[in-house]
Amino acid sequence: MLRASGVQWDLRKMDRYECYDEFDWEVQWQKEGDSLARYLVRIGETMESIKIIRQALEGIPGGQPYENLETRRFDKEGDPEWNDFEYRFISKRTSPTFELPKQELYVRVEAPKGELGIFLIGD
Repeated sequence: MLRASGVQWDLRKMDRYECYDEFDWEVQWQKEGDSLARYLVRIGETMESIKIIRQALEGIPGGQPYENLETRRFDKEGDPEWNDFEYRFISKRTSPTFELPKQELYVRVEAPKGELGIFLIGD
């Protein structure tokens, strides 16, 4: 509603978080403040998102070839070595564990319908 009422506010431009400042894109806004203006802002944001995605895809470097161990396992079903415990769970990973420091943290990000604030208390 804010951008549809003439305010050019977007956290990705104001706070310059993540890598949004590396891409060429504009904050979408309208000045009328009605439902049509909100709709036009949403359509414009969709177009700007597509522009950001295209620029991000162009910047992805080429990768190295990889071997899919799961496919290799299915190809060698009769091989007793591949039926061993280690190979059955080769692609399974445990969830990371971490401890929060004893502090409070507030982070805000740009969400599809405006600003999203997250407040964490580590104790």
